[in-house]
Amino acid sequence: LEGLSLLDTINMVKPNVLIGLSAVGGLFNKEVLTAMNQNEAPPIIFPLSNPTSRSECTAEEAQEATGGRCIFASGTGFDDVTINGKVVASSQCNNRYIFPGLALGAALGQTGVVTNAMINRAAEALVELIDEEDLARRATFPERADIREISCHLAAKVFQQAVEEGLKVANKEMLESLQHGGEAELKTYIYRKMWYPDYRPLVYLPPGKGE
Repeated sequence: LEGLSLLDTINMVKPNVLIGLSAVGGLFNKEVLTAMNQNEAPPIIFPLSNPTSRSECTAEEAQEATGGRCIFASGTGFDDVTINGKVVASSQCNNRYIFPGLALGAALGQTGVVTNAMINRAAEALVELIDEEDLARRATFPERADIREISCHLAAKVFQQAVEEGLKVANKEMLESLQHGGEAELKTYIYRKMWYPDYRPLVYLPPGKGE
């Protein structure tokens, strides 16, 4: 609200989500974070500014001010926080989770466009990979899933969304995989098309010479 400080705005509006894009280090001070903890629902604190010196608060500051209640994700990396004997995840909000899978599904499927629904489907697909252990630590992203598994899962969902929207996908082989064997066969196809950075040695060394 115009003319009000951040703290006054929080006290008036009583939000439970606070996202930092200000690049002002320490903007989310103890008073601000404590005010965010007034609601019944756990506060969601996302100080997304980089680098660390410009982060609106640290993970430790957020958890200490909220009694370990807040769901935290930051633009820069912070260690997990142990508070009241319990480890709370300090997730890093990173585009490596969404962009590779979204781009893979659209590019490999040759969808021609990336619609809003395809982007939303990618975000929903990411949530599907968060397991019970992630939730217990209040992790914002699936920390136990392999990044290739994440990218493949998102790519499959993005492609399926494109098909459901009636887009003219040019990759007929990929479409046939989906139609023939469903999501399982579609994922097999996607995995086969992924790039793997395996390099053969350029210089031949006779046995025993390379030791």
